Formats: sequence, structure tokens, C-alpha cells
Amino acid sequence: MREARYALLVIDAQNYFFDPASPAYLEGSAAILPRMNRLIAAAGAAGAPVFFTLHRAPTAPGNLMAVRYKRLPRGTECEIWRGVTAPPKPILIEKEQYSAFHRTGLAAQLRRRGIHDIVLCGAMTHLCVDTTARHGFMLGFKPVVVADACCSKTPAFHRAALLALGHGFAEITTTQGWLSHAR
Repeated sequence: MREARYALLVIDAQNYFFDPASPAYLEGSAAILPRMNRLIAAAGAAGAPVFFTLHRAPTAPGNLMAVRYKRLPRGTECEIWRGVTAPPKPILIEKEQYSAFHRTGLAAQLRRRGIHDIVLCGAMTHLCVDTTARHGFMLGFKPVVVADACCSKTPAFHRAALLALGHGFAEITTTQGWLSHAR
């Protein structure tokens, strides 16, 4: 099997955002879950690496996330949500900022694999997905955001992020659109 030339980045599909009992639960997470799982399965079948980012409370001094938010994910809230079809040994990227590239080594891992295109899905469109796509673009990666496999705190935030990303940083597509034209 020929290895795919893209990587799927599943952004923050973790208990903190997907568990209805969590204080940070995103109502849209249940709707995007089946589409995320389709993307994960297709990437696996194509031999594309699938990275799962997990947002956690900051440990580094001077991280403004702790100032901006009263409560950030800790402990089991940082684990992949049970409804996500992750492989037995998922590639995990733990992050303390919005961007999955910030101080994580993700860019080096992608370059070692010869990856140029990054396909993003997950939470939240207007924060972590947006910042990761923009940061990836600035590092020379081509971001593709799968709109119907992402969600935000509100539909307005979701739409605004997609509008800005599509204008300057990323290709915007749907799950079906990506699956029918996956590289």
C-alpha cells in the first residue's frame, strides 16, 4: 500500500469537550463524531498518519491560557473521548496552547514523514482548529479544514472561523468532499 501524503489532525476530541457531563461540553460534538470517525477510518485505510491533540492545563510559567480561562482540562478530561475510533496506539500531541504546533514537535514529526497537507477536524473551530491551521500555514503546511467535522461553542463562532480560514489560510471542505477526493 502506498502511504498517503497527508496527515489527519484530530483536534481536542477529548472528554473535556465531548462528555455531556463536562463543564466545557460542546453541543455540536455529538453531531461531528460520526464524521470524524469516518475521516479517521479513511486516513488509516490510506496509510495516512492520524494525530490526536489533547489540550491540557498549562504547566509552563507565563502561559496566558491559565489567566484567560478559569478552568482548563486536567486528569481524565485530557483523554480521548470514548466515542472516537482511535487506533490502539494513537499518535498523541499534548498541548498547552491553541496551536498543536506550539512547543509540541508536531512539525518535525510531519516533516520526517514527508507530509505537506494537514487535514483538520475536531474542536473548537474558532480556537484550536483555527490557530493550528494558521500556524501550520505559516510553517509551510497546506491546511484543509473539514467544516462539518468541526464544532465551536456557537454556530456563529464556527461560521466566522471558516470564513476567515477560507479567505487566507486553508481549503474548506466537507467530510464527503474530502473522502471523494482524498489524496
